[in-house]
Amino acid sequence: MLSLPLFVAAFSSSNSYQLNSYGIGSGGSSSSSSTTYHLQASAGEQADGSSSGSAYASNNGSIGAEQLNVPGTPTLTNGSNTYYNKLKIILDTSGNPSDATYAVAVSTNGFASTSYVQADGTLGASPVYQLYTTWGGASGTFIVNLVSGTTYQVKVAAQQGLFTNTAYGAAASASTVTPSLTFSLSPSSTSFSGLLPGVVTTSASDITLNLTTNAVAGGSVYVSGQSNGLMSILEGHTIGAFNGDLASVNEGFGIQAINVTQTSGGPFSPASPFNVSGTSTGAETTVPQQILTSAAPIIGGTASARLKAKASANTPAGPDYQEVLTFVAAASF
Repeated sequence: MLSLPLFVAAFSSSNSYQLNSYGIGSGGSSSSSSTTYHLQASAGEQADGSSSGSAYASNNGSIGAEQLNVPGTPTLTNGSNTYYNKLKIILDTSGNPSDATYAVAVSTNGFASTSYVQADGTLGASPVYQLYTTWGGASGTFIVNLVSGTTYQVKVAAQQGLFTNTAYGAAASASTVTPSLTFSLSPSSTSFSGLLPGVVTTSASDITLNLTTNAVAGGSVYVSGQSNGLMSILEGHTIGAFNGDLASVNEGFGIQAINVTQTSGGPFSPASPFNVSGTSTGAETTVPQQILTSAAPIIGGTASARLKAKASANTPAGPDYQEVLTFVAAASF
């Protein structure tokens, strides 16, 4: 008579729990690997026990328990609407260990297609895992070479050695802005009430210059003149543009860049030879020269161009001494 072993299985339950699906096996786990793969397996664990939500995922068994916490939603900002070619990201580690590493996925179409932030901040085809501190820690880091006027979604995954990779967490969203430059001046003209021989005279009003730009390398204001000084067609004479102290010469005309300030960014600074005061001036030429500059994005940059002139006893009197000044702003995007 041949007898066969009898196996009986039943759902395990009590008044406080019920295991609806589980497996019976030898228990334990094993792993194997080669130069191109790693494989880990485990037997005797509860089946179909995973759960997830919009901000978490929980897997069953010892293998699932090896995984790190899914990173939280990162902070993604556009510099108070000033970044047109980059965005700043600060990772949320969700309490993972300090030696955990993170990859940052980026998309513009809800992750129908995905790029990944590389070590230099650019986007590439493959994920790059780095320490939280390498991603800038609490100060964050920049994702660069982005397209202006575009909305980006960013999410983060974590790992800490083999078999610890998490899913990507919830995504943050921010938009790059359009490159911008605004420049204005007022008034459009000013005058001298009269030039007395040997007296350094200031124009009746200063010319106020305003510059705002989100250009990554800032911007500058340039000035040029039509006649290299105050010219009288009727008298055939020019009070020439002068660099230096007008008090030390018989006659001359020049410009000062003064009262330079900004709301934020910059700093906005006067440029040589116009960064003078008192009776000293910088000479305008027919070639544009930098009069004001900022090496970084600037908001509310403001300055005054002050005109000064001096006539001599030999300067022909005339009603038509004038100079046409042109101010131009440019930015380095």
